[in-house]
Order: sequence, then structure tokens, then C-alpha cells
Amino acid sequence: MYIRQTSGFPPFQQGGLDSLCGLYSIVNAERFINRSSDENVQQLFNGIVHYLARKRLLAKLLIGGVIHTQMLLILDRVVGRERIPNVQIPWRGVPNPDLTTFWKSMQNFLDGTPGRAIILGINGFHDHWTVIETITNRSIHLYDSSLIKRLPRSSCTTVYATWKRKHLLLPAQTYFLSNN
Repeated sequence: MYIRQTSGFPPFQQGGLDSLCGLYSIVNAERFINRSSDENVQQLFNGIVHYLARKRLLAKLLIGGVIHTQMLLILDRVVGRERIPNVQIPWRGVPNPDLTTFWKSMQNFLDGTPGRAIILGINGFHDHWTVIETITNRSIHLYDSSLIKRLPRSSCTTVYATWKRKHLLLPAQTYFLSNN
């Protein structure tokens, strides 16, 4: 039996003209994992914006989006171990697994344990960062800044996007996050 875990909070949404889905995925993952208040989430968002401004990256990321190396820096230097003590990138530096192997690794990580989420990089139909709430054998359920609710497995791939498999999941740009 499938029971969908929810945080009880709606996800924050990114604006229609910015490319800040990476930042929102970090903020939404932290909110989902820790059930953070609006005030705490605002402080985290402000901290990320100030960090990017000091590094002279804000305009670049606002327009072009966050890349993998910048995501790592933000998670390490701004979010830190206090908010999300355990950040894993299990597929970093590993050749792309087949969809079944990757899917099962995400299911095994989430496995219903509270305080866990996955930040997923996707291409194809969407060039986007999002947060996985839960994953079943048939679909990924999202806690997303653009209000994308789910990705059906039949529309996903780890190899290359096609008309039928339009969601290219990026294993090397997938972060397994937990507060334990």
C-alpha cells in the first residue's frame, strides 16, 4: 500500500521569468526535510542570495540557472551541516545507470523514512531542478517550485530524451538529502 508523505506546507514557487529552480529546490528540500517555518526558509533563501551576490554569481544564476558545481557550493557553504547534515551524490562520477537501477536506488533511499528528500536534476521536456517527495514503482511525486506534481516512469529515461520518454533524469546531478 502506498502512503504519500506530505509536509503540510505548500512548496514555494519560483517566478515565471527567473532560472532559480535550483535555489528553490534547495529551499524546498530543506523545508520538506525539516518542516521549517516560513521565517526560517526566508532566512535560508536570503543567505543563499547574499552568498551568490558576494561571489558575483547572482545575475548569472538568475538568468542562466544553477549548475551542478554551484549547487554543491551552495549546499556546502550556505545550507551547511546544521540544516541538512547528510548530503550524498551516489551517482557522481559513475556512468549513467539504467532507469530501473536508478529508480530503485531512489526508492531505497526514500523508503518512507521521515526527514529525507532527493533533489533531482532533469533535462528534456524540462531543464529543471526539483525535489522528490516520494517515488512509487510507477511515478515520482514532486515538491516542486513550478508546481509539477509528478513524473510518470513511462515518460522517464536516464539515457536520452525522446518524444515518448521526454524526462531525462540526471543521476550524477541527483542529491540524496537527510537530516539524520
